Amino acid sequence: MIKGKMKIEVTDVHTGETQTVLEHNMVTNALREIFKPLGLVKSPNYAMNSWAPYYQKLLGGILLFDTNIEENADNLYPPASAKMIGCAAYGLQNNTTGTARGGYNQTESELNLQNHYMKYVYDFATSQANGTIACVCLTHLNGGFGSYGSEDAVFTSSYPLGVRVDDGQLQYVYTNYTGATTGDKYSGMTVGKTECLFAIDRERDILYYFCIDNSTTIRIIKRRAYLQSVSVLENPYNQKALIEEEDATLGTEVATNYIAYNFDTADNALYVFTSGAYYIKPGETFMVTKLDFNTWAVQQYSMVNTTDLNIATNGMRFAFAHHGFVYLKNYSSPYDVYKFEIDNAANVTKLKNTGATTIPGVPQMGINGRIYYENSNSNSNSYDMYVANESTNELLRSETSRIYNSNNYYCYTPVLNEPMLFYCSMGSSSTAGFFVMANYLATINNLSEPVTKTADKTMKITYIIQEQ
Repeated sequence: MIKGKMKIEVTDVHTGETQTVLEHNMVTNALREIFKPLGLVKSPNYAMNSWAPYYQKLLGGILLFDTNIEENADNLYPPASAKMIGCAAYGLQNNTTGTARGGYNQTESELNLQNHYMKYVYDFATSQANGTIACVCLTHLNGGFGSYGSEDAVFTSSYPLGVRVDDGQLQYVYTNYTGATTGDKYSGMTVGKTECLFAIDRERDILYYFCIDNSTTIRIIKRRAYLQSVSVLENPYNQKALIEEEDATLGTEVATNYIAYNFDTADNALYVFTSGAYYIKPGETFMVTKLDFNTWAVQQYSMVNTTDLNIATNGMRFAFAHHGFVYLKNYSSPYDVYKFEIDNAANVTKLKNTGATTIPGVPQMGINGRIYYENSNSNSNSYDMYVANESTNELLRSETSRIYNSNNYYCYTPVLNEPMLFYCSMGSSSTAGFFVMANYLATINNLSEPVTKTADKTMKITYIIQEQ
C-alpha cells in the first residue's frame, strides 16, 4: 500500500514571500491495471527491466491541472475540461523554450529505502507553469513531457506516449498468421475480402474484426485472442481460431470507394465512414455507419459537408468518431480539423490551432474527450503530435511527439473494459504488442484552495510517496 503527500511552495521573487500549501493524495488503480496479466503474450521482462525502477518510470512524471479532478480510483485519465498548466519528469531539466515543463531537483530529491519513501522535488522558474493550479497528479515519466498539450511545447522523439507492456509474439493482424485475410488501417481494405481488427476483449478472449462484404452488408468476425485460454489442438502463433461470424444489414447502401473506421469506447460502438470520392465538396455527403457493440444494431447518418472547404475522405484514417462527434480535416493545406456533430452536420466547429498553422498527421485514438493526432515522417525522421480537446475546441502541441516508437503509422486497437490498454499493429507488415498510454493519473491530489503562479514567482513541488 502506498500513500502520498505534497507540498507546494510559491515564492515571490521581489518580496521573498512564500505561499505554502500542504495536501494528501489518493492513489488510483493505474498501477494495478498496468500489472494485470495478459495470457500468452506477457512475460516479466518489461516489468523487471523496462519499467524499473518503478519509482523512476511508473511514477516519474508530474502533471498540474487547473481544476479539481474527482478523487475516484477509476479516474485514470483527466477529463477534457481539466487543462494542463505544468508538468515535469524525473531526473531531467527543461532545456527547451517550452514553458509548461519544470525541472527535477536532483539535490533535494531522495530515495529512502530504510523508511520506505521516495521524495520527488520539482522546481519551476518564473516562466514555467504559470496559471491556476488546483490538482497535482503523479504519472509515468513519459507522461511528464507535456502529454496533454501546451501552446509552445517543443517536440521530442525520445519519450513516446505509448509504453509497451508485453514482449509476446502473437500476431493479431498479420495476414499469414490468422488463417484469413486480416488486417487493420495500415494495410487497407479490399471489399468482400479483408477483415479489419477493431477491438479486443481480454475477458471473453475475443478479437473483433469487421469486413464490408458489399454495399449493404458488414460482417462481424470473432477470433480467439489467446489471452485467457488455449487449445491443445491449435497453434496460437500460426492461426487465430474462428469463433463465429454475424452479418449486419445496412438500411442504406454505402459507397465503398473510400473507407475509414474506429471503435469508440466512449459509446461502445464501431463507426465506419464511407465516401464515393477522395474529398467531399461543400454541400456533398459522406456516410457514417454506427454499429452498437452489444447488439450490432445499425444506425446510419448521411453527413453533409456544411463547411465552405473540401473535406478529405481518403485513406483509412480520414475520420474519427468520439463522444457523438466526428472529426475530419480539410483536403488542402493548411490542414484544419473540423468537428461535426453526428446526425446534425449543421453543428460544425473549426478547431483552433494553438501554437500551429497546420495540423499534419491523422487521428489515432480518443480518450476522455481528447483526440490524439500523430504525424510520422519516415523520410525526415520527424515526429509531431497534437491533442484535440473537445471541451475547448482547440489543438495543442505535445512534447511527447508520437504515441509509439516508430517512424510509421501504427494502428492502435482498444482493449474493451481496459481503459489504459491498446494493441499496436501495422497491418501485414508487423505487430508490436500491447501498450498503455503513459499520461495516466497514478495519484490525484486536489488542493483545498487553488494556487495561482505568475511570472514574478518561482515554485517548488515536493511530492512524497510512502510505502506502508
